[in-house]
Formats: sequence, C-alpha cells, structure tokens
Amino acid sequence: MLIVFGSLCMDFFLEVDKHPTDQTPVTTTMFETHPGGRGGNQALAALRMGPKTAVVGMVGDDPIGKKLSDKLRMEGVIASGIGKSDKPTGTNSVAIDAAQSMRIYQAMGANSDATAEQIPDEILNEAAFVLLQMELPEEENYKLMQRAKENGAKIMLNLAPMKMIPRKFLSMIDYLVVNQHEAKQIAIATEMDRRNNAVIIASGLAKEGNLTCIVTLGEKGSVAVTADGQSWGVPALTLDEKPKAKELWGASDSYCGTLAACLYNNMPIEQAIRYAAVAGSLACKKAGAQSSYAYLDDIEAALKDFPQANPAT
Repeated sequence: MLIVFGSLCMDFFLEVDKHPTDQTPVTTTMFETHPGGRGGNQALAALRMGPKTAVVGMVGDDPIGKKLSDKLRMEGVIASGIGKSDKPTGTNSVAIDAAQSMRIYQAMGANSDATAEQIPDEILNEAAFVLLQMELPEEENYKLMQRAKENGAKIMLNLAPMKMIPRKFLSMIDYLVVNQHEAKQIAIATEMDRRNNAVIIASGLAKEGNLTCIVTLGEKGSVAVTADGQSWGVPALTLDEKPKAKELWGASDSYCGTLAACLYNNMPIEQAIRYAAVAGSLACKKAGAQSSYAYLDDIEAALKDFPQANPAT
C-alpha cells in the first residue's frame, strides 16, 4: 500500500489588483475554493497512477473537513486514516495580484494534531511505501520514519516547506524530493558545494543520505541522482499557454504523488521522472490542485511525444 502522511487543507484563492500596503480593505475580483493540502493532493495524484493509496492526517469536525474527506473518499483514496480534531480544518488563503504575485496565509489548524500513531504497525511492512512532507509536526514525521524503516517500508520525503532534518533521519530516506530553491538552501546550510547546479547539489544530498535525490526545476524540468552517482534529467512538458499563479499551485504535489506511485510500482527512476514531469505539467492547465490532476490515460498520451530521460550534468 502507498501511504501518504500529510496535511489536509481547503484552499481559498482571491484575485486583487494589487496587494495592500496598509490597513485599507481591498476588494477582490475573484474568489474560488479548491480542496488541497499536500497530503490530500499527493494522495490523489498517486491514486491516479493506479496503486492502492491511503491518506492519513487530521481535519476538524466541521463542514470543510467533511468536504475534504468526502472528496478523497469519492475519488477512491482510502480515507479511514483521517482523524478529527477539536481544532478547525486547515486552510490556505492565497491572494494573487495582477502581476501574479502571491501572498499566502496558512492556518494549519487540525493538521497540527496529526500523529504517527494514526498509522498502525500492521500496514507498515516491506510492501508499504510511505510518502511524507514537512507541513505536519516534524516530530511525528520522524516517529513515522523510524517505524517505517524498522519495518522495511520504503520512504519518500518531499522536503516542503524546507526544514533542516537531522542526519539520522536523512539516512532513513530512500527518495528525497526538493525544488531548486530548497536544494540551494540545504547546500548553504550544510556547507556543500554551493554552485548553482541542481545535479551537483542532488549528488551531494544523495551521497550524504545514501539515497536518491530528485530536484524539480519548474519549467526547466527535473533531475534525479542516485546514491551510486547515476544522474538523469527530463524537461517539463511544453504548454500552449503560460500558466497563471493559481494554475501552478498544485503542480509540485502532482509531481511528487505521481513519482511515488511510479516508484511504488517498481518503475526505474529514469522512467518515473518522465511520468512525474508530465503529470506536474498537465496540472498547470487548470486552477487549484486536486481539481487539475490528470488521469493515467492523459499522462500516457502526452508521454508518446515526450523525450526519454538523459544523463544529467
């Protein structure tokens, strides 16, 4: 089973002409809501690739929490691991101005009550693949990683938002996914080679943790470097129109969920990053996260004209 331990939030998008510089009220020209949270997003993206997928997290005992849980359950994600907290369901309020600059206000709410104990030991076994991010309490992530490692499960960590993790836990990870900005922050904090080269930074992280490191590069694609130094790169899928900010919102989660599903299905990393790159790009065609995620048929159709991965430098 593919198990996603992560946040569950409702995303609120507001469009404004410009962001306020004082306390003057600003009238919005658009208001939309979309189911989100990195945990829910990545679980749905993984499910679209076919594997049995469960999401584990926390929502409030409120209409928003019910809507998030019901949406994932209706899609086919196993949602029995979603607990209820006395705190309200988490939200992301995203204000976007005419220049497509975003201001993000995140209220974690019930997410802060999520615990590793919500995942029973009987499903943490050698057949399990655990996907985590950094929006839930760090100590709960580390507890889950420890148990997963002891039970032989594979572990993928999407280090978003970027936080430094102890070396002890870095060595437990099989796959580490970071974006180009997070990768550079890590390199600076750990005094690695700081040259602005994704392959060099990924190589350093792969060697440090004895893992496979994947660095996403936005419209430039992504690279993957294995612990033994093999490196691969793919571009992003070319789109007809430049995506707006609200269309870019869930692309990274689509990439991560798709990548996790491919690896869970024992696909080689050089093929897995192709599927992930296409899925992430296709998610940029619609607003929001979960509402924009492509189905496997759409991904495979786009892959017919998509280049193979090549050694990255």
